[in-house]
Amino acid sequence: MSALSNDSTHDVLERFTPATQDWFRGAFTAPTSAQSGAWEAISAGKHALVVAPTGSGKTLSAFLWAIDSVFRERAAPERDEPANERARTRILYISPLKALGVDVERNLRSPLVGIGQSARRLGVAAPEVTVGVRSGDTTSGDRRKLVANPPDILITTPESLYLMLTSRAGDTLRDVHTIIIDEVHAVAATKRGAHLAVSLERLDALRRTARPDAPAAQRIGLSATVRPIDEVARFLGGSAPVEIVAPRASKTFELGVIVPMDDMTNPPPPPGAPATGDDPAEYTEVTGSVWPHVEEAIVDRILQNSSTIVFANSRRLAERLTGRLNEIYSERIGAPLPAATAPPAAMMAQAGATAGADAVLAKAHHGSVSKEQRALVEEELKSGALRCVVATSSLELGIDMGAVDLVIQVEAPPSAASGLQRVGRAGHQVGEISRAALFPKHRGDVLHTAV
Repeated sequence: MSALSNDSTHDVLERFTPATQDWFRGAFTAPTSAQSGAWEAISAGKHALVVAPTGSGKTLSAFLWAIDSVFRERAAPERDEPANERARTRILYISPLKALGVDVERNLRSPLVGIGQSARRLGVAAPEVTVGVRSGDTTSGDRRKLVANPPDILITTPESLYLMLTSRAGDTLRDVHTIIIDEVHAVAATKRGAHLAVSLERLDALRRTARPDAPAAQRIGLSATVRPIDEVARFLGGSAPVEIVAPRASKTFELGVIVPMDDMTNPPPPPGAPATGDDPAEYTEVTGSVWPHVEEAIVDRILQNSSTIVFANSRRLAERLTGRLNEIYSERIGAPLPAATAPPAAMMAQAGATAGADAVLAKAHHGSVSKEQRALVEEELKSGALRCVVATSSLELGIDMGAVDLVIQVEAPPSAASGLQRVGRAGHQVGEISRAALFPKHRGDVLHTAV
C-alpha cells in the first residue's frame, strides 16, 4: 500500500473522536504512511498486518484506534447490564518479550494523558482508560488484582495469555475486541507461534460462549522485518482474511563493516604491547588476536557519540565486552575502575591486561540481568547519564531507547531480520538515519557480516 494523499490522510483522522484528533494534530505534524494505511484497514474492522520500518509509528497506529474505541464506549450512554459485566479488558497487547511490554505500558501514558487533556479542553467527557501488565514477573497478588479489577488494556506475553485462558482470569478476556501482536515475525515461524495461534482461537471461542453472535476480535500484527508477508498474514488471521499494510519503505541506513587492521590472519600487537625484545609474557593471551583492536575501535566510536548500543550474540560476550570497554576507558582517562563493573578474573585474562576508572562507559543488558537493573540501564541511556549499553537480543525487539546515535554489532547477527531490528535501534524516530558499524570477529565472519 502506497502513501495516501493529503485528502485521504485528512479523512482518516476525521474517523477519530474530536479529542483524539486534537491530541494527534498537536503532537505530530501528520500521520506516517504506515499509520494512514493502518487506520484505513483498522477503522473498517479488518484484521491487519502492518509492516513498516522501525520508527514509523506502527505501535501507535495499532493502539490509537483501539484506545479511541474505548473512549467512545465510555462516553456512550450506559448499557442495561450490571457494572461488573462492564469491568473487562477490551484491548489485548501481546509481546514476545516481557521488557517490551513494560516499555509499551510506559509509552501509552503519553496518548492516554494527552487525549484526556484534549477532551477536557474541548469540554467533552474524558473517561479513564486503565492499563495493566501480566507476565512471568507479575506477582500472585498483582495477578489477583487483575482478575478482581481488569484493566481496559492488558499487556501480556503468549505464555501468560495461555495461562489466563486456562484459569479464572480467562473470564476477564471475553469482551476483548482488539488484539495487537507486536514483533509478529519473532513468533510466526516457531512453536511458540503455533501455541499463540491456538490461544487466539480459544479467545474467540470464549467470546462466542458469552455472546454467540459476537464477531471475532480484531487482530493487528506489527513488524519491521517479516518475510514472506503473505504467510505471516495467514498466521495472523487464521481462517479470516487479513489486510496487508506495507507502505513503500523510506528508511535510510548508513552501514559499515569495520576491520580495524590490515591483515586479520596476522594481527599486529595489541595497543600498548611492549616492543619486540621486551618482556611480552603478560600479553601472551592476546598475541595474534583481533579482539584488542576491535575493543579499542569500539571505544573510539562510543566516545564520538552521545549514545550507543553495542549488540553481542551471547550473554558471556556481552559481559566480557562490557568489562573491557570500561577498562579501556578507565585507562584512557586515568581513573580507577569501580569494583561493581569489573568482570571476573577469567574474563579479564581472555581480554588481555586490565587497569582500572571511576567512570563507567558501558553497562550490560541481557536476560540474566534483573528486571529492575535492566529498567535502570534503559533509563540511564535515555537520560544521557550512560554513554553505552552492551546488549544481546534483549534490546532487539523494538524497546524505545530514546535517541540512539549509533548501533555497533560485534560479529555477524543471527539473521538478516535480527540485524535490521538491531540497526533500527539507532535513528528510531520518523525520518532519522539508522547508523551502524559491524565488526566481524575473524576472516570467515567478514562475508556473513557484509551480507
